[in-house]
Amino acid sequence: MPPKFLALAVDADPEETVSMTWNIGSDGSISHAPTGLKITQEEGVQFEGSTYSLKPEDIEIEEQHLGHGAGGCVQRGVHKPTGMAIAVKTVKIDAKAKKEQMLNEIKGLINAQGCPQLVQWYAAFVAKAGTTVHVALELMDRGSLGDLKKRLPESCTGVPESILAFISREVLLGLAHLHGKKKVLHRDIKPDNILVNSRGEIKLTDFGISRDLNSTIAMAATFVGTATYMSPERALGEDYSYASDIWSVGMVIYELATKKYPFPSITSFPILFDYLCTRPEPRLEGDEYSPELKEFIEKSLVRDTNLRRGADNLLELDFCKKAATKEEVVQWMEEQGIN
Repeated sequence: MPPKFLALAVDADPEETVSMTWNIGSDGSISHAPTGLKITQEEGVQFEGSTYSLKPEDIEIEEQHLGHGAGGCVQRGVHKPTGMAIAVKTVKIDAKAKKEQMLNEIKGLINAQGCPQLVQWYAAFVAKAGTTVHVALELMDRGSLGDLKKRLPESCTGVPESILAFISREVLLGLAHLHGKKKVLHRDIKPDNILVNSRGEIKLTDFGISRDLNSTIAMAATFVGTATYMSPERALGEDYSYASDIWSVGMVIYELATKKYPFPSITSFPILFDYLCTRPEPRLEGDEYSPELKEFIEKSLVRDTNLRRGADNLLELDFCKKAATKEEVVQWMEEQGIN
């Protein structure tokens, strides 16, 4: 089926109420009073003195669905003036909670600008009805690490360590940017939120539930994100900070190394809680795993947050220095039939 133009009129009833924080204008524009964020059909996003603009008529969206992120679906598209392939995320914001999630995501995308290990964006604009926002993103055409794991042949017992080291390094560099430079906690690190492209690049995405941490809010105490990759302190309902993202990284790397989720038979939250908070932390056993990889897992999957390494510290470990090149990552994907 040929691609179609991105529809700007959405068959949905706009939210009728106007709150102290959010307002929908008669032209469908959306504004957020506390932050000054404004999204319109013609001018795109205006935030903190900057404008991020892209003409809706310049985008052609295809039927191909690339997946779902925090609060929206993602489809492949083309920027017609340049012919550049892009990803278009469509986010319905017909409730206040979804508007807040959209605000977080746009703030996160702005914070991600200039970091090669974080998915970049071009602009966003609102549909005429004022209930849908379209976000134009960098296209990661090989999907997520979750997709990659599913496509591994049965003969592959796990991702090779040099590839794992590359993935670890790139994810940690992205977190170092968020944690160190932007004081932002991602809160939803999982295989589906780590994307791959045909150039062998690895990038974090989905900032819909990210959270700013500053001098007045030292910890984020809200219970959000994907439960199966969350840290013990979050499961306990304790205050948590950047170290919670690091636990999630360790869970992802363990899973890719073994092709198995670190905890067996997780059928309910009480069982997950038991593994997270009372049983021994996951460890890699056996000669098939190097001492360097075992050390990486030990330094990231440790309950005591004072002992859990930060992104910058983990990058200094010998394991991350074993990273493959992008070209080697591409070659390995081709050998596994991942395309």
